[in-house]
Amino acid sequence: MAPSARLRAALAAIDDANAADPTVVTVRDRTGPKEIIHADLVTEWVLRLRPDADEALLLAARGHHFRRWTVPRSSYPTGRAAYLRWRKDLHAQHAKELGLVLADAGYDEATIARVQAIVRKDGLARAGENDDVQVLEDALCLVFLETQLVEIAARLDPAKLPGVITKTARKMSGAGLAQIAHVPLGPGARRFLDEAFARDVVQRYLDGLAEADWDAVAACLAPGVERIGPYRDEFRGRADYAEFLQHTISALSGYELVIAGMIADGNRVAVELSETVDDGDGRLRTDETVLFDVADGLISRVAVYLQTSERQAPAGA
Repeated sequence: MAPSARLRAALAAIDDANAADPTVVTVRDRTGPKEIIHADLVTEWVLRLRPDADEALLLAARGHHFRRWTVPRSSYPTGRAAYLRWRKDLHAQHAKELGLVLADAGYDEATIARVQAIVRKDGLARAGENDDVQVLEDALCLVFLETQLVEIAARLDPAKLPGVITKTARKMSGAGLAQIAHVPLGPGARRFLDEAFARDVVQRYLDGLAEADWDAVAACLAPGVERIGPYRDEFRGRADYAEFLQHTISALSGYELVIAGMIADGNRVAVELSETVDDGDGRLRTDETVLFDVADGLISRVAVYLQTSERQAPAGA
């Protein structure tokens, strides 16, 4: 369906205002004002996620950072609290100024209010996967990964980078996460993503084991997961392996899991850990190395290699 006259007028007015952004960027071989290019990218991702997006969602996508450069981060104090206040104030300003543009283009109050609510991200914490505000959030995250990941990786402590990536991913819906594979990234940036997601799912899996949260454990496993044990004992399939883990660990008294180290290399993660259980009057600690393969964000293979077992004297002995 062809865009309405008022939609064309509103989009042109938004672009005219954002064309004054003094920051110039180059993305996908296109150079121009940052807020123009970013707005185009967000709109593109919104349409991938919601091909039938209505005018309100399209307007929110194009105007989500309306004249953002006019209130720079430096105009607020340093610190996280000030940063969050700056973000909230920006959302309110974008919504207010965008409302004036939409009114001039002939939109009614109800549509303007809806666009403003999406731009402010009202109700995001409770939004379902198909809610407009979640679709916009997914698009914003995808653009962030495409345009800022390499820059952030260059200036951030490497140990903190996986946390930034996984924090972004946790804002996204399943539909948004599925689109990450289609974000145009160079090999280096793609590797950052793979390693961060691999570490995250392995960490969640191990946390689930430690806390006996069997639903969380199963959620980290691929449907066809393969497990190879230290005695070449094998399990295949999520249900069988999750059941084995639950029955085995639940039968152990005083089970404790401690991670000593974790190394990620692309989609493969190696973990040094210890598992300790009650053993008669003492405790039995077993040190292991576990190798995980991750595919599509889920653990596809687990290989367990025992190192040493040591009985510990009871406390006070």
